[in-house]
Amino acid sequence: MRAILFAGLCTSLLGACHGANCAGGEPDVFQVEMPEISAISARSMAVDEVYSRHPTRALIDFANVEQTAAEPATYRVHVELTGAPERRAIYDVDVSETPDGRLEVTNFEKAQ
Repeated sequence: MRAILFAGLCTSLLGACHGANCAGGEPDVFQVEMPEISAISARSMAVDEVYSRHPTRALIDFANVEQTAAEPATYRVHVELTGAPERRAIYDVDVSETPDGRLEVTNFEKAQ
């Protein structure tokens, strides 16, 4: 009896499968483009670099990532820390992709 129920359940599930998605194709929902991951990684690397060069208890108030070149990928990250406007620490960090696909900090400037 259990075997018949299990076989019936499997048949109904397989019968509901139609099109390319059931033939081994991956759904679009799980696909992530590489530039998004690199931009997020560049932001994270820039924030880590700010804290390692200038240890502080201030938090990140704003961090904007702008891709400045595509091949190899180069990003400019504008990082602003919390604090009074006249005393706020602001950094511009350039992060570039190396030939082996890793990211590295190539420029670090304190804007304020």
